[in-house]
Amino acid sequence: MKYFRSFITALNSQAKRTQIAIAAVTMLLGILIVTQLRVHQSATQALQNATESDLTQIVSKLDGEINTLRVEAADLRLQLFKIEQASNNSAEVMTESSKNLNNLKIIAGLTKVYGPGIKALVTDEDATLRAYDMVDIITELRVGGAEAISINGIRIVAATGISETQEAIFINQKQVAAPYEVLAIGNPEVIHDALVIPGGIRDKLSSLTGVSLYITKDAEIKINAASSKKVSNK
Repeated sequence: MKYFRSFITALNSQAKRTQIAIAAVTMLLGILIVTQLRVHQSATQALQNATESDLTQIVSKLDGEINTLRVEAADLRLQLFKIEQASNNSAEVMTESSKNLNNLKIIAGLTKVYGPGIKALVTDEDATLRAYDMVDIITELRVGGAEAISINGIRIVAATGISETQEAIFINQKQVAAPYEVLAIGNPEVIHDALVIPGGIRDKLSSLTGVSLYITKDAEIKINAASSKKVSNK
């Protein structure tokens, strides 16, 4: 009982608890070391007492286990390599698919687009421009590598309709009027050169009465997504 009370008193002291814990861990380590030594001694004695035939069998068995482990290790390395390759291929496929999807969205006009490009202002003081002139402008921009185009804020996509009456030009059934603001995203230098090439669209527009084309390069252009609604010209 006296020792029990002393033990309780020791537990109430942080320093004593630490000492007891250290002593317990030390004792446990001692037991493990002694046990390991005894096992090692028993194994050593067993090998010393074994006959040559027994040793041959033991060595043969160990060689077989080693070979088995080598085969398993090689198989695991092969499986790991295949998994890594599949993972890399999947990542590449996903990246390429995501890129293609984004490109399709841009072409379809489903997303806003930001980037460098050109701004062009087409004046038409005498209402000389026709719908096919608008188509020619868009064609030259496409030839210059434009990724996205808008005219007076209307996104131009593959399904865009351009028509005219005697009074006006319509894009997707929405009337547009001069001056026409044309935005195009892409390499500014290439697009600019495509528009000003001798005998190109600028020369053609300049030959029309009251029509002029002014082009500026811009480091940051924003083109909105195409509208899903069409405005009737009735």
